[in-house]
Amino acid sequence: MLRKVKKEDILLYKHKTSVRVRTWEVDWQGVVHNSNYLRYMEIGRLEYRRAYGYDLSPDGTFNDGLKVFVVHNSVDYHSTATLDDLLDVYTRISWIKNSSFCFEHVIIKQKDNTVLSTGKGILVNVDYNTNKAVSLPDKFVDEVRGFEIECNIIRE
Repeated sequence: MLRKVKKEDILLYKHKTSVRVRTWEVDWQGVVHNSNYLRYMEIGRLEYRRAYGYDLSPDGTFNDGLKVFVVHNSVDYHSTATLDDLLDVYTRISWIKNSSFCFEHVIIKQKDNTVLSTGKGILVNVDYNTNKAVSLPDKFVDEVRGFEIECNIIRE
């Protein structure tokens, strides 16, 4: 089920980070174990936030005060990666609601532009002390709106 990357598939993704497949990510069949694609997506999400100049604090919050929990992940697998492959992780925010937002991902093998996986993660902004859902700050929404080519803002 090899799929070549079409230019139009990637045009919406302005953020990209690269990772190299390491020995412990490959299973006994010689391919990247499926669970590692969630790790690659998380790396993409963290690097996306770092691109705005935000760092992750030791307590799990970003230095702008944003504290988020992942409430949903999904991954579709299209092809395989093997040891030492370089992968490009494309990341975008496709929608924002009051307290939640959705990251979408495309992971591509650099050497032949094969789409390895696509996926998404839904995150919820929570209060630092209570861990209850709270509205996303306007600053966050404005930054994403200014960066993304297309983002559906669904706020009440």
